[in-house]
Amino acid sequence: MLEQLMNIIKEQGQQAVVNNAEVPNEHNEAVMQEAGSSIMGGLQSMLKGGNMAGITQMLLGGGSGDIVNQLTSGFAGTLAQKFGINTTSAGNIAGGLIPQVLNSLVHKAKDPNDSSIDLNSILGSLTEGGATSGGNIMSSIGGKLGLDKDGDGDVDLSDVTKMFGN
Repeated sequence: MLEQLMNIIKEQGQQAVVNNAEVPNEHNEAVMQEAGSSIMGGLQSMLKGGNMAGITQMLLGGGSGDIVNQLTSGFAGTLAQKFGINTTSAGNIAGGLIPQVLNSLVHKAKDPNDSSIDLNSILGSLTEGGATSGGNIMSSIGGKLGLDKDGDGDVDLSDVTKMFGN
């Protein structure tokens, strides 16, 4: 999943990073790597903090404003601290890159023709492995939390969709 995320960041980072005079060319690659780390680390922290429903809703294309704002703010802070980019420019760079990357990630996760990224693989990556002896991460954790909404013995995208009324 990290490789797919980095590919999305490189696609989306052209305007926000590479063509941006505020980012010295020698830092382009490091800034994009930091974007990946900020997204993964931020989502992992949110997941550990109990925000699985919010992350899942975001991945389904639902209300993700709080998550996007948190990730954007964290990345902007990192840009200012690690690369010496002024806070206004760092906020503009983060605000131009993070929402685009997340939107692209959501689009790819929902695309039935793109099997490289799906909800289970994203959540599995965020939980550092995902696969357990009892099945995928959604089934092992979600089943214990009563999330098997269709009663088929696993927790998958159809259960998550039913949770949010889609």
